[in-house]
This record gives sequence, structure tokens and C-alpha cells, in this order.
Amino acid sequence: MNLSSVSNTVGSGFESKALVGIDASHRQNAAFDDLLRRSKEGASDDEIRTAAEQLVAATFIIPILSSVRESSMAAEPFAPTQGEKQFGALLDQQVADEIVKSSNLPIVDRLAQTFGSHSKNHSSSAGLEVTA
Repeated sequence: MNLSSVSNTVGSGFESKALVGIDASHRQNAAFDDLLRRSKEGASDDEIRTAAEQLVAATFIIPILSSVRESSMAAEPFAPTQGEKQFGALLDQQVADEIVKSSNLPIVDRLAQTFGSHSKNHSSSAGLEVTA
């Protein structure tokens, strides 16, 4: 084994890590450019509705579901296992999202309307231009 093969192997590893870093930086810049473009255009109605649904789920539904789940006084064979305790928050999130999407809650409609009017007023009257 000679030293030139070792240095070539080590050198190529550093170069590939540098290229990965450059690629990640390029993807971040592209994502940031996309975010700037979308902020100038304003959010679509579907995005606004989704944001309102997520807000209602996180603010009102998830606390109720988690308190019900945590207050369970089930006997030992029916008590929650360690896995159920660990992943209970994920289940609460999924159930809350489904509850909000499937029910026609007036608060979601009102929030979406408020967010939408704010977004349209902000994008039309801002007059500020951000350059990268």
C-alpha cells in the first residue's frame, strides 16, 4: 500500500463532503428564493384554509384529546403501554387534524377569511421589495 493511494482516498472524501455542502447550500438558496416569490404572490386560499385548520387543531382540539388520554384510569391489562405513551401525541395530532377537516367549524371559516383579507391587504399595500 502506498501513500498516494491513501491521499487520493482521503482527498476524494473531503471533496465529496464539500460538494454535498455546496449542494445543500444551493437547495437552501432555491428554497429561500421560492419563499420570497410566494410571499410576493400571497398565499392561495387552500394554504390559508390549511393554516387556519392547523391553528384550530393545535389550539383547541389537541389539548382536549391529550387531557382525555392522560386522564385514563384504565386497569393494568388495559392501561396504555410505553409505546402508546410515546406516540400518543402523534395520534392526538392526527385525530385533531381529521376532526377539524371533517367538521365544518365556523371558527376555521372566520380565521381563513381574516387571514385571506390580511394577506391580500398586506401584499397589495406593502410596496416593499426584497432582493436576494
